[in-house]
Amino acid sequence: MILILWLLGILIVALTVRQLLRRAPKNGKPFLLRFVVIVVLIIAAALAMRGLWPIAMSLLGGLVVYGRPVLQAFGLWRQLQAMQKDKPTTQATSGPMDVATARQILELAAGANKADILAAHKSMMAKNHPDKGGSTYLASQINQAKDLLLAELEQ
Repeated sequence: MILILWLLGILIVALTVRQLLRRAPKNGKPFLLRFVVIVVLIIAAALAMRGLWPIAMSLLGGLVVYGRPVLQAFGLWRQLQAMQKDKPTTQATSGPMDVATARQILELAAGANKADILAAHKSMMAKNHPDKGGSTYLASQINQAKDLLLAELEQ
């Protein structure tokens, strides 16, 4: 019985969203879609609080079927696309980093000393640390540049 209700919930929500996307005027779609999503979320929360988790999850599953239009209505689709574009691609050059590239990454001149390297590294990591929204790839490049320049000084 629960399985039938679960499938019925997904089907009802998916068909409702589909009809809304087909028939609503273009300028009214985002508002109507937001309204439907909020109503479905409220109903799902109410069902979940009453212990009807399978039915609540089926309503949410129906929203997931039309994930992209729903995310577009709330303005979240562009943010997801931007996050995917910000992902770094593989490094263009193959092989280890050279000293000139390391200086360029840390924005240092040729005569930089240990204190300059550490200060530049600290500054760049503050801007690009993954825990603060930066890229893991950039952070690894900054660390590699610091290690290479410090090793160059010790030689």
